Amino acid sequence: MRSAVLRCATIPTLIAATLLGLAAPAAAGAAPIAAAAPAAACTITDASVTWGFKESFRSYISGSIAKGAWEPFGGVGYETPHFTWSGGTGAFDPATGTGSIAFPGGIRFTGHDGLLDTTVENATLEVTPGAGRVLLDLSGVSMEDALAGDAAVATTPQVPLVTLDLSALAVDVAGETLTLTATDAATAITAEGYEAFGTYETGTAFDPLTLTASGTCIAPTPTAEATSEAAEPIVTSTPAAAESGDAPGSALPIALLASIGGALVAVIGGTTAAVVATKRKRAGA
Repeated sequence: MRSAVLRCATIPTLIAATLLGLAAPAAAGAAPIAAAAPAAACTITDASVTWGFKESFRSYISGSIAKGAWEPFGGVGYETPHFTWSGGTGAFDPATGTGSIAFPGGIRFTGHDGLLDTTVENATLEVTPGAGRVLLDLSGVSMEDALAGDAAVATTPQVPLVTLDLSALAVDVAGETLTLTATDAATAITAEGYEAFGTYETGTAFDPLTLTASGTCIAPTPTAEATSEAAEPIVTSTPAAAESGDAPGSALPIALLASIGGALVAVIGGTTAAVVATKRKRAGA
């Protein structure tokens, strides 16, 4: 008799354990969602610029009036009709389309028996989405000061000399490798350039500029949400569960749970009836 009661008492426990066992795999197998990593920032390790500066200015310097010349230095080269800056370094962010590249060296322009003496050096190319600027240190003696007998050299650092049309800039990020290319990008003198250079009105076109740059990008680092390892999720959803409106990730469809519950209730009812019958027979005896 006592053993029959104990068996009846353990049935609810078995039911609970069975239902929990069926529902548990879905909860245990749910993998955390990896958070999106921020876009990589890139370091430019090598860049070059091919730029004629301004053809009409070169023609004036080398012509019969100024009877001058230009002298590239510090790594800047010249091959008619272009100057070439090389060894540029900097940074670029593909996510924002912004960056900056600095180049060593410069060019000294002279003419008019020393009355004209202008140096442009330490070029910096600023990149923004679709546009940019070329900044240069400008130094020299103006012709007015030279004529007045004042040979003091004035230097203005990082003058934004010209604007740069980068609407056709090609950005290629392949794994950890970055490549930037802009071919024959239009340039025009800025208001600051006119103020410092003093030769051409604001908006006057300068020669087109070609840029090539390469570098490396930092591999995105997964966030803490994406680093934890989870067991392979166990798929338990069925079309019936989706149609009934059950939330995604349910362990079992409601209809299947109801069926299991009904079967277990039937077992309980049968077991209970057997116990009662046994008690009655023993009481009659």
